[in-house]
Amino acid sequence: MTALLAPKPERRAPQRPNLRPVLPPRRQMRTAGFVAVVAVVLGLGMVGVLILTTMLQDKAFDVQRRQSEATALANQLSDLKARASAARSVQSLAVAAQKLGMKPNPYPVQLRLPDGKVVGEESKVMGGEVPSVRYITEEQAGRELQARHDAEARRKAEAEAKKKAEAEAKQKAEAEKQAKAEAKKKAQEQAAQGGADQ
Repeated sequence: MTALLAPKPERRAPQRPNLRPVLPPRRQMRTAGFVAVVAVVLGLGMVGVLILTTMLQDKAFDVQRRQSEATALANQLSDLKARASAARSVQSLAVAAQKLGMKPNPYPVQLRLPDGKVVGEESKVMGGEVPSVRYITEEQAGRELQARHDAEARRKAEAEAKKKAEAEAKQKAEAEKQAKAEAKKKAQEQAAQGGADQ
């Protein structure tokens, strides 16, 4: 085997390093400018939060107002439904019919809907067929209600007058009792003075 000889390295003079000029430093934001930018950003953020909070509060008030309106309308609707059902009731219809001059008929004639046949015989109503039924008008009902209120007021006034009379009698009895006790005390004092003088 033959060995090849490696070439000898050449000796060179040491090279100077490749020097490049340093770039000028980038301009940095000054501290005062940085503080101003941060202050502006924070100020805008706070104004935005304030505006957002105010808008949300206005919306909350608006929602609350709408809810109270909805509640009032729901109450009005239930009142109207109650009035309508009261107006549809048998008693209201009977009173309205009586105002129109109609009388109750214990022997009504009925109409069968499927075939349209009339069941029963028609008879004229004179008004005395059902003597136990009595309908009153709103004015009569108002007078009866007022009479009940007046009777209740009289009963309360009488009870208060009775209570007041009992209280006065009790005070009078206590005053008499106190006067007797004072008179007895004076008599004892006079008796004690009379005994001391002797």
